[in-house]
Amino acid sequence: MAKKLSIEEEATQILNRVGLTISQARIYLALLKLEKATAKTISKHSKVARQEVYRILVELEEKSLVERIIATPTEFKPVPIENGLAFLIEERRKNMSGIQKEANKLILRHRIFLKPKEIPQEEKLEFILVPENKALLLRMKRALDATQTSIDGIYPKEEFLQILFNLSDKIQKALEKGVKIQCLLNEPLDANSWPATVQFIAENPFFEIRIMSESSEEKIWIYDKKEVLVSTCPQRGHTQAPVLWTNAAPFIKLAQNYFKMSWKKAAKVKI
Repeated sequence: MAKKLSIEEEATQILNRVGLTISQARIYLALLKLEKATAKTISKHSKVARQEVYRILVELEEKSLVERIIATPTEFKPVPIENGLAFLIEERRKNMSGIQKEANKLILRHRIFLKPKEIPQEEKLEFILVPENKALLLRMKRALDATQTSIDGIYPKEEFLQILFNLSDKIQKALEKGVKIQCLLNEPLDANSWPATVQFIAENPFFEIRIMSESSEEKIWIYDKKEVLVSTCPQRGHTQAPVLWTNAAPFIKLAQNYFKMSWKKAAKVKI
């Protein structure tokens, strides 16, 4: 009779089948339980050698499963298990039926095991470098879901239209609950700029665009004046460069003041 696997052993095996090594799976599961931790703490809980942990954390960042928190010492936090599994499954599109079944089993049967302990604590100021590609879009989607009153942005026209297209459902839902969206673009829009699929967003009274008086390559999003996303490399596309996320009030105030000053100078446009 085969030995019954523990919940952790079964979770490790399923993550291994959807693309992670055993060590990567152990570190990811340890982070899910810890919520966030240093490499030293991760090593202790995952039982993976500390010198290996640093290398594997970089690999997990590249897979969009882990975010790096700018702190002393450096800390790491995982993306939610549902999103992490979705990223891994997307990379393994062949033979999906069996893998998806086991991934869903992991989410449904082990939610309690993976859920971190709820410890009441004050909100901490954080600076996080969000990995490129899928993790950035995921954080933008979460920010859109959480926003209650306002979104202010500064973006190059073409990349802004791409974001509008990719996140049109989330943006529409934000507008429907009364969120005011103001965005500054670096160049004018023409009649052919708006894809038909997002024309309804452009016509919403809570949605406003202005054109900056000087060409700019900044990429900034401010949500409810409580959190901000700033591109670390304006020359690259919006999903190709790491982005700094923070809830630090002084940093947000600087971004907000810059937006207000630029908004006043910008030219109004009719959409």
